[in-house]
Amino acid sequence: MVRVAILGASGYGGSELIRILGRHPEVELVGFSSRAYAGRPLSAAWPQIDLGTPFAQVEEAVAEAGLVFMALPNGIAMELAPRLVEEGRRVIDLSGDFRLPPDVYEIWYGIRHASPDGYPRARYGLTELFRDDLPGAELVANPGCYVTAASLALAPLVAAGLDGRVAVAAMSGVSGAGRDAGGTAFAEVNENLRPYKPAGSHRHTAEIEFNMARLRAQGRRVRTHGPAEARPLSFTPHLVPMTRGILVTAYVDPVREVAARELHELFADFYAGERFVRLSEEALPQTKGVYGANTVWIRPHLDERTGEVVVFAAIDNLVKGASGQAVQNMNVVLGFDEGTGLETHGLWP
Repeated sequence: MVRVAILGASGYGGSELIRILGRHPEVELVGFSSRAYAGRPLSAAWPQIDLGTPFAQVEEAVAEAGLVFMALPNGIAMELAPRLVEEGRRVIDLSGDFRLPPDVYEIWYGIRHASPDGYPRARYGLTELFRDDLPGAELVANPGCYVTAASLALAPLVAAGLDGRVAVAAMSGVSGAGRDAGGTAFAEVNENLRPYKPAGSHRHTAEIEFNMARLRAQGRRVRTHGPAEARPLSFTPHLVPMTRGILVTAYVDPVREVAARELHELFADFYAGERFVRLSEEALPQTKGVYGANTVWIRPHLDERTGEVVVFAAIDNLVKGASGQAVQNMNVVLGFDEGTGLETHGLWP
C-alpha cells in the first residue's frame, strides 16, 4: 500500500486522479492541496466527491505521502519536485517542467528553468514507448495530452524508419485548457471550431519531435534523456466545442511504397500485448469510444491514390492524456500490475 498526495487537486487533472486512485486497491489517499480551497472540504470544488480529508496547503498535504502527483501549472514543479524527491518521496509531474531539456524548455515555455539538475533524474512516462525506463523511478515527467496521441500514432512508422515528411492536425475538447483557462466560455466555444498556435508555435511540437527522435535513434528501447536529434514536423491544434477528448490525424509521406496489409501488420506487431492500445482496420477512431478510459484508439490508413499514410488516434485528454497515464506510470514505477485501477472501456453515451 502506498500513501499518495495530489497537489493541484482542485483542477481537472486532480479531479481525475481522485476518481481513478479512489478505486486503486494499492493506494491510500492522504492529502490534497489547493491554494484556492485550502481548509475546505473536497466537495467545495467537486460536489460529486465526498471524502473526509479536506484540501490543505502543500506541506500539510504531503506530510504522510510516499508518492506525490503534481497536477500544477508549469513552472511550479521544477522548484518543488526536487525537494520532495530529496525528502524520499516519489513524484509524478503532470506539468511540462521535466519533459524537455532545460534549454529547450525555456525556448518553448518562456520560463527560466529553476532546476536544470533535476531533468537528468526524471524519466519520461509515455508508458507504451518508454516503459523500461520507469521501474523504481524517483521523478516521472508525464507527457502532454496532444503528445500522447500524436506520438503513439506515429511511433510504429518512425521506429520502422518509414517516416518522411510528417504533419499532424489535432482537435481537443475545452477541458484541455484547464479549469481556469480563459477563452473557453460557452458563448466563445459553442458552435465554433478554431485552430490556435499553428505552424509549429504550440509547445507540444517540441515534445513530439523529441519522442520521434528517440525512436529513430534507438528503436523501441530508449534512454529517454540521452542525446536525440529532433526532426521538425508540422503540428496544428484546434479547439472543439466539447468537454473532453482529442482526435489526431497524422499525415506521413513514407520514404518508400507501403502496402495496406504491411501497414496494418506493422502497427499490430508494434503494439502487440499493449492493453491500453486499441487498433482497428475498419472503424475510424472517435473520441466517444475512449471517453473516460485510459485507452488510445488508433487506425492507420493508406491513401492508395497518393501513397500517403494517414493515422487517426483518439484519447480522452484527461485520462490517457493526463491522469490515467500518470496512474499507469505509477503502477510501473512501483511494480504493480500496469492496469490496476484503470478501466479499459470508455463511456458511451
